[in-house]
Amino acid sequence: MKIVPFFINSNICMNQNDISTYEKFMLSIAGNTGNSYITYALIKELFGGLVDIHHIQNIYEYNFDNSEKDIDYINNQATHVFLILQDQIRIQESYGLKLPYRKIMDFISKLNKPVIIAGLGANSFNGFDPQFHKKLDPNLIDFLKFLSDHCIEIGIRGHYTEEILHKVGVKNVRVIGCPSFFEMGSNRRIEKTLIQDLRSVILTQRLPIHTPKIHKIMQDFQEEDVIKPIAFNRIENSLSQHHLQSFYDQTYHIFSDIDSWKNFVKNYKFALGNRVHGSILSINAGVPALCMNVDSRATEMCNFLKIPHMPGLKFENENEILKIYEKLDFTAMNEHYPALYNNFVDFLHKNNLQHSTENKDVSNKQTYIKQPALNLYSDLFYANLDNKIKLNQLVQEIENLKQQLGERSLKSKKRSPLEKIFSVRNEEKNKVVCICGIKIRFRRRKHV
Repeated sequence: MKIVPFFINSNICMNQNDISTYEKFMLSIAGNTGNSYITYALIKELFGGLVDIHHIQNIYEYNFDNSEKDIDYINNQATHVFLILQDQIRIQESYGLKLPYRKIMDFISKLNKPVIIAGLGANSFNGFDPQFHKKLDPNLIDFLKFLSDHCIEIGIRGHYTEEILHKVGVKNVRVIGCPSFFEMGSNRRIEKTLIQDLRSVILTQRLPIHTPKIHKIMQDFQEEDVIKPIAFNRIENSLSQHHLQSFYDQTYHIFSDIDSWKNFVKNYKFALGNRVHGSILSINAGVPALCMNVDSRATEMCNFLKIPHMPGLKFENENEILKIYEKLDFTAMNEHYPALYNNFVDFLHKNNLQHSTENKDVSNKQTYIKQPALNLYSDLFYANLDNKIKLNQLVQEIENLKQQLGERSLKSKKRSPLEKIFSVRNEEKNKVVCICGIKIRFRRRKHV
């Protein structure tokens, strides 16, 4: 089967221009590198590796007024259309965004191909709220029903999402988790190894506790205070002393390409944090992972995929991480994986797709490409960092000096150096002129 895909809302970096500036990078990934992992995994599952694609990179920024060219390509050359959605079934979308429901519906209405959705999820921040569906925007519900009519079967993240969709009248769904979970094929297993110190640990995000020596993966624009300096040499705001040691030890990281991200994580033995896709990527890199996210999106997907999950886990210091690792058990995840993988492959079949391992048209001569990679901690970064530190120190010294001078002027009645040379003041009936310490008194005139 020949597959010519078109991706809508791919959120993946495919060329150097996508990472040329911080702003372009964030637009390319829709604000979070975890988004790009979905498209990356689907391409790899269909072709055996990353290939060039036709795509709409960010549906929130897409100019629908110029959509004729993309519609024509889909209708005449593409074989399959993928709409990449994440946890957009929510009362309010993340990052203050809102899907352009009507414009997407108008676009899809002009296509002659069914749409494939793999990994759509609901996200409730009040647990598994049974009344959640009643709180959704009616426009969102209309959008979901429209997608149902234009999809053979919608792949969703968990059973809570399934419950919500059934309640709003969408029935043609299948719980698959996320395509990224199956990126490594049918034989993936996770085995724990002995960890003796924190150098074997990586965080999928920053933690509230201070962890300057533990390496951390940054994923979205909420961490721009770190991403801008280390990846784009932009140290714009007042530099926090909290970051200094981590900067010099190079313990902050972000990746625009999935392969570099995975290869980096392979250097560690345990990953933990709130990031769901950070946990999944670590698992696919062969590294045991723990997800700590508290929302329903993370909980339902971790429950379904059997990813170790301790929502809201808190600890006093970084040394407790090793004790947490000792308690983790990956037996259930390993045992359930083959059935979950087969379920995902069957979902592909339902949508008239074949996995790369069973598709004879996917040749070994397939041309694979690499995503553009960010250059972290360049020489320019350190030059800017040193300059910023020196500037901050100078500003602080000036502020301290101003404060000291202000305090002295309040406490002391001594004359300034200029006043010691020349001054004029009134003393009762006289005007006194003082020149170099010599006082000359003049009787003040009476005004008639």
